[in-house]
Amino acid sequence: MIFLETDRLLFRSHEPQDEVDFVQMHTDPEVRRYVGGSAWPREKAMHRFRNAYLNQPSEIYGLWATIFKENEKYIGCCGIANPPNGPGPSLGYYIARQYWGRGLASEASQAFINIAFRDLRLPRIFADVEKGHGVSEHILQKFAFKIVSEEKYPTGRVISLYELLRTDWEKQRA
Repeated sequence: MIFLETDRLLFRSHEPQDEVDFVQMHTDPEVRRYVGGSAWPREKAMHRFRNAYLNQPSEIYGLWATIFKENEKYIGCCGIANPPNGPGPSLGYYIARQYWGRGLASEASQAFINIAFRDLRLPRIFADVEKGHGVSEHILQKFAFKIVSEEKYPTGRVISLYELLRTDWEKQRA
């Protein structure tokens, strides 16, 4: 089932044929560098795919398989998650390295920001980014997200929590 479509992307539930590309993406140290610091071992990536992503999501919230229309290839996952211990509905995206630099994370972000405010009528959405991840910081700032807090970890990582208010989104669209 296709959940959403943009000019270059399709978003759908994860299917068995996505596993190889999912595992390749999450075992890539460059992809995982700003989301935990290290690549997942192959076994962990396979387990996560099979137990947390396969056939998911089935409703609006979750990270949707992201398919590049040009070659019908799985290139990552994007969406709005609402984890129980999180600050609230949060934008998230993972894009395979070979698709970086094409504006695909921005295109996906725009689509899910629109769903959050236009369809779900949420008052705000969040996103977190490791400080120093310049591309993701730029994407969030481009869509008018603002830093609301930073959390420092003993490992030295600093995670910035961003927020986008519906009112700021509406002003940006005017």
